[in-house]
Amino acid sequence: MSIDQRCKEQLKVADQMFMDFKYTSPGSREQIRALHTFTFLVSMWADFFLQSEAVRMDAALAIEPKN
Repeated sequence: MSIDQRCKEQLKVADQMFMDFKYTSPGSREQIRALHTFTFLVSMWADFFLQSEAVRMDAALAIEPKN
């Protein structure tokens, strides 16, 4: 999955998270849920970048010198 696809996939969730956080009272159930959602999405991005790094490293390790 590309970065563009990942962004499009998370857009609806991110919009709802923003609205819940910005337009509800401080400490409300909606704000707490928005913060949990935010941390979950950040962890998804960390996983995405770790996986893409592993793929690049696997490709780099597979390169054989020409004789």
